[in-house]
Amino acid sequence: MATSRRLVWRYYAFRVTNSAGFYVPVAILYLQDEGFGLDFVGLAYAVFSFAMVAAEIPTGYLGDWLGRRASLALGSACRAVTLGAYPFVESPLAYLGLHVLWATGWAFRSGTSDAWLYELLAARFDESEYAHVEGRGSTALLATSAVTAVAGGVLYGVDPTLPFLANAVLAALGLPILYTFPAVANDADETFTVREAVEMLRLQASRPAVRWLVAYAALFQALFSVTRTLEQPALEAVGLPVAGLGLLYAGFKVVSASAASAAGWFEDHLGVRRVFALLVPVYGLAYVGVALAPLVVVPVLFLNRGLRVLTRPIRNQYLNDRLDDVGRATVLSGASMMLSLAGGTAKLVGGWAAARTGPVGILPWAGVATACAGGLLWLAVSPVRSDEAAVDGETAVVSD
Repeated sequence: MATSRRLVWRYYAFRVTNSAGFYVPVAILYLQDEGFGLDFVGLAYAVFSFAMVAAEIPTGYLGDWLGRRASLALGSACRAVTLGAYPFVESPLAYLGLHVLWATGWAFRSGTSDAWLYELLAARFDESEYAHVEGRGSTALLATSAVTAVAGGVLYGVDPTLPFLANAVLAALGLPILYTFPAVANDADETFTVREAVEMLRLQASRPAVRWLVAYAALFQALFSVTRTLEQPALEAVGLPVAGLGLLYAGFKVVSASAASAAGWFEDHLGVRRVFALLVPVYGLAYVGVALAPLVVVPVLFLNRGLRVLTRPIRNQYLNDRLDDVGRATVLSGASMMLSLAGGTAKLVGGWAAARTGPVGILPWAGVATACAGGLLWLAVSPVRSDEAAVDGETAVVSD
């Protein structure tokens, strides 16, 4: 048991190396200081989202074929290279190319990381603890991001390249930590062909317990993406000085860390179904508040980030419990691909609409529309189903 606990603590250490805190509060400011307008910023972030869509299935397949640790190592390497090169490129095409590499690094981790943790716990600890461990890992990540967000603002004042270089070093530290973990079954001896990967995705997408949960989550991912992209313009519109962004982003991370640490408690006390059902009224009422008083946008930004990190481990526990080990990363990457597609489309549409209504004016419309669509989907197809309902009339995927 002590060995298993040390394994979990090493997992938390690896999650810390995924922090983006140094550069996130200054990323948009850096591009603007380099002479790029918000139109290019929107394009760059949309390229990131759509590159993730394109990379999700190949990287998820590689996660099942090469092994979890190798896939995660590639993700950390892509991230370190991107951040290390970011301050030294100049042309728009070079920046867009780095965003593609950046997205590829994220995609290498998106489905594989979830599958790896679940299988690691199943082999060495207890897979039923997934939501608790993943939530605490997110807490460690976000707490680190809160501290590094403040440091990133200070470093930017000294030299704009320093936040990116500091984050590159942090990402690189994940590589040696990864290889202190024991191998799990899919790290070594499973064969998994492209044809099998495609068939796996088709079969899982045909299961209502998987398909409708992903569709429901994609609606709220779209709202999160629009709100996340408009954060800095919205805060500027309500009068927040640029100098306060570092501290505010640190606050975002602290609140998100608290929400992540509570994921296991919410799953235990409310259950998956109630947690996801509550998204409709909570988001709807919060975004209506922005229409009544624009300053409400500040607590809504905190709420938006908190709910995302709270629901992510619960969603992944639900999906993991319905998947087999072989092909797990491919299916989770397929789900992540749908979320990225929803987010990227929302960024393009939301950016176009915000240019006409303002960054604060578009948010109530986006929030209410999402809440209404989510409520209709909930009533029509019941996206979250019990274990018995999830397998009723469905055929589980079994490897040959």
